[in-house]
Amino acid sequence: MSDRDSRRATAVWLGLLLLTLGSAWLAEGALPAGLTALVVAVIVGVKGLLVIRHYMGLTRPGSRLRFFMRLYFFVVPALILVTTALGA
Repeated sequence: MSDRDSRRATAVWLGLLLLTLGSAWLAEGALPAGLTALVVAVIVGVKGLLVIRHYMGLTRPGSRLRFFMRLYFFVVPALILVTTALGA
């Protein structure tokens, strides 16, 4: 692994860590439920895309696994929003 790759992996890991800490802060109930759900949905999507791109190596276009993983990280945030909207 080159020095550049190592720095990129570290930066992505730190980003994931900050997003996770942000999620923990949201759990304290500082925001209204709808806004919290929206922020959590965005965090889930961003974290998922970072993981599949930088740690799973799914960068090749046309990969079925990449397609389904990306689909997962768009569907799950949508389900978070739908669940919140139906529960409110």
